[in-house]
Amino acid sequence: MARPYSINQLIEALQMLPGVGPRSAMRMAETILAMPYEDALELSRAVLRVKKAIKPCSVCFVHSDGDPCPVCSNPERDRSFICVVESADDVEAFERARSHPGVYHVLGGVINPSRGIGPDRIRMKELLERVKKGGVKEILIATDPSMEGDATASYILSQLRNSGVRVTRPARGIPMGADLDYLDGETLKHAYSSRMEITQDEE
Repeated sequence: MARPYSINQLIEALQMLPGVGPRSAMRMAETILAMPYEDALELSRAVLRVKKAIKPCSVCFVHSDGDPCPVCSNPERDRSFICVVESADDVEAFERARSHPGVYHVLGGVINPSRGIGPDRIRMKELLERVKKGGVKEILIATDPSMEGDATASYILSQLRNSGVRVTRPARGIPMGADLDYLDGETLKHAYSSRMEITQDEE
């Protein structure tokens, strides 16, 4: 017997989430169907609430319910020191480790030519504009230690070559291919404190 149309719609919608295939989406749909009506309603309300309340910070682009975000609006944070990350989850990882006294810049991805993602598809222009405004002394490029992350780091370095800004990268205590938001605090803290300056010759 064919599944009802509304269930198929739910399954297709759930597959929009990363890492969710047809079978996982079907299990999720069955779980939702088994929920009391009020629980399912609260789930849908939570989705709508977060879409309405959470916006990117206009300075660093981290997810926030205020603009600017708590980090950018904190007068005690060092605005001369910008940690560049791929996603908002990476900011959470650094904040949990309590290792970065500065501010952040969320690129929203990495350069990946095989997927048609160039510098214009991530927030590279916004980063360079922050540097051009002056006052930035160090850029820590904390993209993931992957081919795409390293390519993005190389591009940022090439763009900042004559800016007078110190450009650093976390130490290679981080395993190749690792996602920063999955690392424990001590590993991330060590990689941060042991960060190395990178130069055009090294790249």
